[in-house]
Amino acid sequence: MTGADAERLTPQRLFEMMAAFKQTAVVRAAVELKIFDALAEGPADAAVVAARTGADERGTRLLLGALAALRLVDECEGRYGLVPGAGELLVTTSPGYCGGIASVAASTGEWEALGRLARTVREGGPVPGVDALAPDFPYWVDFATHTTFGTVRAAELLADVLEPWAKERTGLRVLDAGCGHGLTGYTLARRLPDARITSQDWPTVLEVADGHARRLGVRDRVELLPGDVFDVPLDGPYNVVVVGNLLFHFPPERAAALMKRLAGVLAPGGRLVVLGFTTGDRPPADEPHAHLLGLLMLSWTAGGELHSTEAHRAMLAEAGLTRAELTTRPGLPLSVLVGSRADEG
Repeated sequence: MTGADAERLTPQRLFEMMAAFKQTAVVRAAVELKIFDALAEGPADAAVVAARTGADERGTRLLLGALAALRLVDECEGRYGLVPGAGELLVTTSPGYCGGIASVAASTGEWEALGRLARTVREGGPVPGVDALAPDFPYWVDFATHTTFGTVRAAELLADVLEPWAKERTGLRVLDAGCGHGLTGYTLARRLPDARITSQDWPTVLEVADGHARRLGVRDRVELLPGDVFDVPLDGPYNVVVVGNLLFHFPPERAAALMKRLAGVLAPGGRLVVLGFTTGDRPPADEPHAHLLGLLMLSWTAGGELHSTEAHRAMLAEAGLTRAELTTRPGLPLSVLVGSRADEG
């Protein structure tokens, strides 16, 4: 986009960006206090909502006013109710509940990291004591716990890509490296009844993944592999190795080294799948999620940043993999890149 084509910056737009954190705070507080659960019991005034949630009446009244201003609740003559869609997305008993993502996208860890962004940019990395690659980094447990609609869609995209190829084979072994929630491998396991999944991540994260595997009914075909993805014995060989939103935690040379390590446990004819965000494939304005995530990696890791699809292709080629095929889906800011072992019989 050229300067002539770019949207003109206005004071109103600038103010909205500067004040956006206040909206995040309102949503986060309402989710934490279960305001939407209280309103699911029926429209009520602030006093009743306060009683239902155990919060202060004045504080509840002011929070409800802010929620109404953001059109997250309805207000009529001092009584509040759910807007259309809120019952599905923000009431904890709903199958489509998305409020848990506040523990990730609006987490204290992200707020603190981005709150010192100027210092991070000035110094070129995280402040002392912050390391997202440490086994006890608390964010990853929250991330694994609070899966989102986007996470499920990404897992389904990967399964859609692999399923036609995988159905022609029996007894597939799948390694999900840095699995997090594990849904990527478990979604594939539900499509392929004889596939076996090895979920690799830190022990605390695998405790959460274990729960997801049980909930999805595939735990009997899942092996948990705790440890550092660079050091833990990976065993193998595997027919499929999945690398989901992992490579951007590392600088290019470190990411390439990991790709080589994972390619080394592929069976003949196996597939190495890179699932995740990229930058550099389109103009930055079309990749907002990825560029903001890049700043989080700057704040949390020593050298981590997002890579382009072409960089991923080069890593796959350097690891001895060929025919890297890219798949995207409208509305999903992630892509699937599949590299193949050249020695398929």
